[in-house]
Amino acid sequence: MDIRDVRRALIVGSGTMGLQIGLQCAISGYDVAMYDIEPAALDVGTRRLGAYAAEIVAAGRIDSASRDGALARVTWTSDPAVAAAEADILSESVPEDPVLKGRILGEFNSLCPQRTIFTTNTSSLLPSTYAAATGRPDRFAALHFHQPVWSSNVVDVMPLPSTSPETTDLLWAFARKIGQIPIFVRRESPGYRSSSAGRAPAMSSTPCTTPSTARR
Repeated sequence: MDIRDVRRALIVGSGTMGLQIGLQCAISGYDVAMYDIEPAALDVGTRRLGAYAAEIVAAGRIDSASRDGALARVTWTSDPAVAAAEADILSESVPEDPVLKGRILGEFNSLCPQRTIFTTNTSSLLPSTYAAATGRPDRFAALHFHQPVWSSNVVDVMPLPSTSPETTDLLWAFARKIGQIPIFVRRESPGYRSSSAGRAPAMSSTPCTTPSTARR
């Protein structure tokens, strides 16, 4: 899949990070499906997303028309089949439990199109511990955001040993499309940019390169 083919993002988990990632994708022109198993969480999420959008307008980052357009691109559902339909990229932000993450991603593996790239926003786990459970380890990597996503706009792109180069390159391009500065994390490790000051040699933060180039 080419970055030009990416049109729809599925956000699994409507907590703080899920909402911020989803809003950033919508502001950047992507259709967004917000999924949470709890309908009540979606009701709260709808209000919180509107509040985040209002903050961004107040800060002068977008205007009211852009806010309204972004919010209109977001749909909400507690039905996983509806959420998965036509998803090009999945971003998972559920509690930091590898068994839970693997189970949820495995469920979505049976519902999402084969082309869908799966990502995890984990901040403390080794994604390789649940990569096999996703059912698509070659199309799975860590894409770790920092909050607030629209101003702390650095994202860690961390492929696993099983991640294909094509997946890594697409996620790098996607990060830039949604206004983030991607950092290529060469070796899988728990903790990322915010807790990795001592591991600089493991990272490449050159914005003009791609992971394919950085691997050479």
